[in-house]
Amino acid sequence: MTIGKETEQLRTGELVLHCVQVEVFQIIDDGLKMSGHGTIKINNVGTIYMEFICTTSENVPHALFGERLPKDSLNEEHKLYLRAQTISGDVYVSDGFSIQINMNSSYPPVHHYIFLSSINCCSTAEPLQSKEGNYLYFEFAEHFNIPANKSNSVVSSLGEKSHSWNQTVLEMDGYSISMIKKLDYTEVRVTGCFDPEELLQCLKFYIGFSSASMPQFVYILKRMGEDKQEIISSIVNNQKHQRSSSPMVEYVADKKYRDAVYHYKLLDNIISLREKNPRQFESMYSQWERVWHSFQSKNSIMILTLSVAIEGLLNDIYIPAIKVKRNNLELEAEVNKVKQQIKMLELTDDQRSRILGSVSYWKNITASKALDYLIEQGVITSSDKKLWQELRNESAHPKVREDNLVQERLEREKVSSCLNLFHKIVLNTLAFSGPIWILQAGEEPVCTELNHTEILN
Repeated sequence: MTIGKETEQLRTGELVLHCVQVEVFQIIDDGLKMSGHGTIKINNVGTIYMEFICTTSENVPHALFGERLPKDSLNEEHKLYLRAQTISGDVYVSDGFSIQINMNSSYPPVHHYIFLSSINCCSTAEPLQSKEGNYLYFEFAEHFNIPANKSNSVVSSLGEKSHSWNQTVLEMDGYSISMIKKLDYTEVRVTGCFDPEELLQCLKFYIGFSSASMPQFVYILKRMGEDKQEIISSIVNNQKHQRSSSPMVEYVADKKYRDAVYHYKLLDNIISLREKNPRQFESMYSQWERVWHSFQSKNSIMILTLSVAIEGLLNDIYIPAIKVKRNNLELEAEVNKVKQQIKMLELTDDQRSRILGSVSYWKNITASKALDYLIEQGVITSSDKKLWQELRNESAHPKVREDNLVQERLEREKVSSCLNLFHKIVLNTLAFSGPIWILQAGEEPVCTELNHTEILN
């Protein structure tokens, strides 16, 4: 670990890395090249930045006024790269950022501020470490609500000893996961035989979906064999305390669920879906991210995002499966019969084509029809569908109006209740069975048992 004990400074935003050699460049002919020294810091909103003193430069465009490079941020050839060597000899790299130049940039020394999404440091692991298998460590400050199954002793600054159920240990197939909830942050360690990149995404979804938060991994350490990579990322400090809503129940008094195996099984199913059907996982993960962020916005954005996200999950995951299950031969024969009758009518080619297209549409499964099928199978309720239709119509046909605080609160509660449908679709995709929270407009959530209904296989 190159940062080591300085992770505490990283958590508080006080990390400072002095760099004796800094290079900013483009990998193209006649590309920009700047070199000098600088300091990597974190500002008060959580963004990593380099305070860069450029002492030599080549191919810097002449700009009379302020100009941002690269001009075309979508052109991979014009991408900017950064390489910085610290006093201790560690080398950090980054790319995909921009830099502001002016009339003085061609005549160093020049002072620049470079804002970075993340910085990476790659190194070689010790021989003993590489024999222990792969390793993943990350930490975050957002809300964490996974059931603990291990108690640890805690010693206060006054020397008083106490015990706290603050750790979750999960023995997986070939590797072990440990999640420890500290006072101001949560740390996660994984050791064994696994793919750190794939598991990281699964853990983020499991933790975030269960805790109603959006974990921001400010620090990640990955080791695969002899290759070790350290990643420090920019975060949004305001997001640390933001939450949405989660259907997952942390603790249940019922004997059937007291050991929280049902909860840990969700992670198993997430990993399994990621391995067997990555496209379904990607759709579910992306829609969850969008819905979470929309709940930090105004009601109209929240309504639009949630209604479209539900339709997106149906189109990507459920409608293809329902089409296979509902191979209606009678409907197919009826459609073909009607088409033959239409062809015998005296119509223009354009009229005939339009009518035939309309008849073919009978076989299409819309989002509404897919929800009807899920109601028949007991996955969702008719009230879930009705609420979604109301929100979908409202987002498709918005009205200009002045809402007071009471109306805004009622609307938000209504939208929160529509989350039940989103949660049920996600949980059914993950083959989850167990206790969940059901949200109710204007009332306290109720805990109910959800039983998985096989739809996708």
